[in-house]
Amino acid sequence: MQPCELGMGSRKPHVAIFPSAGMGHLIPSAEFAKRLSADHGFTVTFITCKWMFSGFRLQQAYSERIASLRGFDVRFVQLPHVEIEEEAQHMKVETLVSKLLEKSKGFVESALTSLQIDDSFSPLSAFITDFFCSTMFDVTAKLHIPTYLFFTSPASLLSVMLCLPKLASETQVSFKDADFSIEVAGVPPIPAKDLPTPVQDRSDEVFYWFVHHSSRLREATGILLNTFEELESEQIKALREGKVNPSDPRRMPHIYPVGPLISSSPVEYEADCLKWLDNQAPSSVLFVSFGSGVVMSREQITELALGLDASGHRFLWVLRSPSSTFLSINDSDVSELLPQGFEDRCKDRGVVVPSWAPQIPILSHPSTRGFLSHCGWNSSLESISHGVPMIAWPVFAEQKMNKILLVNDFKVALEAKMDSDGFVKREEVERAVRELMEGEAGMAVRERTRELKEKAASALAEGGSSYKAMADAVSDWGKHAANSAATVPDT
Repeated sequence: MQPCELGMGSRKPHVAIFPSAGMGHLIPSAEFAKRLSADHGFTVTFITCKWMFSGFRLQQAYSERIASLRGFDVRFVQLPHVEIEEEAQHMKVETLVSKLLEKSKGFVESALTSLQIDDSFSPLSAFITDFFCSTMFDVTAKLHIPTYLFFTSPASLLSVMLCLPKLASETQVSFKDADFSIEVAGVPPIPAKDLPTPVQDRSDEVFYWFVHHSSRLREATGILLNTFEELESEQIKALREGKVNPSDPRRMPHIYPVGPLISSSPVEYEADCLKWLDNQAPSSVLFVSFGSGVVMSREQITELALGLDASGHRFLWVLRSPSSTFLSINDSDVSELLPQGFEDRCKDRGVVVPSWAPQIPILSHPSTRGFLSHCGWNSSLESISHGVPMIAWPVFAEQKMNKILLVNDFKVALEAKMDSDGFVKREEVERAVRELMEGEAGMAVRERTRELKEKAASALAEGGSSYKAMADAVSDWGKHAANSAATVPDT
């Protein structure tokens, strides 16, 4: 496709992206930026804050890798540091991020103003941010820049968040204590206790931050979704037709499902675990990983290990050490966390990798047959995009909601049954692994996942639903471009 000029003369069209903290926000935003640059000829300026990368080496390394890639006009601008409150250690991470973003507003305004008057770039066609950055609507309204939300979770969660302020006003009890289900147009019924962790307790400040951010969703000119129509057709249709919380008189932003946007950085990994996979039979290995933000207690690690052992199947397990809440131990000492004799018994059919492993190369490897996952949305899209069925083991955030979608709606996963406190016993691990790897239910979800793999690829290909949605967004930015270029920001 020819680069879109948007009436900018010889200069490339230009957008700014301001993601929230966390790899779950950074990766899909970066992949979106790469597609804008490669397919539509955009210059993309990523705006980040120093505090976003404080203590997060993976995020810093990832952003540096994206900025250095050839063939993409993607640049990074880092804003000055803001002070973190002393009481931050007692806050939920979503509360802390929201407060830090409030403090960063002035820096974001300065950065956008500079970009608007810099003659080496076209004026911004759009500013793209995410759910936690709703405070930036104040900045972009002042500067007359069209603002789009990039929602990095499923369309189903967007629908629930659009209804959250109304639910909060009509419900007096905390969702964690409720015994009813939430019904939203286009979305399967969601038990209140399975709503995202931050909205479970009304007495926690984070609940009100989520209500606040949700109340501002309709201020966006449009919402870009990391999903695809063939996966969430009913949810997307309900959003577009204004059936989600129809009592809200404000207009529904334009909806653009542009996914699945998953990591595709052409990095060659030399990890030992990949060499081990090379020596395994095709479609014989269960990949076990709970993402970068999940840690388990020693007791749960023991149950998982014994269940994997009893299943008799081959496995590649990425194991993070428990947090200091449980015990203090280095990632490199994960063998100390495993049951006595486990490594000797499983040495010929399993490998345990401390802390991190390259997920995309593992999921795309011909030896991988299944994925025991925490149901993070990025991981779920990666698994679907590579045709790998899952065992759903949600832990926190919106993962319980995702589990319902993966198991009941998309039918690409089997559920790991939990006790009321979220604990999974060894017998259940063994049962779920055997069913996925060798059972009839496993065969059914495997076939369904393969179908969706093809549909995901078609959606992103030229002429596909997600490709068209991105082109529609670019076209809509073009309609704003002349007006944006002529606007002089207030200073």
